[in-house]
Amino acid sequence: MKIVVNGEEAGTKEKGCALCGATWGGWYEDVDGERLFFCCDICAREFLNMLNRVKEVTGWGKVDELIINGDYYRGRNCEAKSEGKSLSFYVKFGEDAEITTFIIKGSH
Repeated sequence: MKIVVNGEEAGTKEKGCALCGATWGGWYEDVDGERLFFCCDICAREFLNMLNRVKEVTGWGKVDELIINGDYYRGRNCEAKSEGKSLSFYVKFGEDAEITTFIIKGSH
């Protein structure tokens, strides 16, 4: 899965957390058969909750690319892509990594 966070490729220790782009920490999570780097367990849970919501809404089995812009405080504007289809959405998380806001902005 290709992941871009605030304009930079992410998901490895060298490139940054798959959700926020931070390079500190050392949490790894297997996501759809791929080992992704996260700075902490909270970012990993938020990412998995977001990915599962995207799959639930779209019916997709996997996501090929995820573009994430924003942060914890402002929320994140995202675009998920899978096999030529895309879903744009806004997501915001609560203190326990739960999704508090999920607004679909458009899909193709």
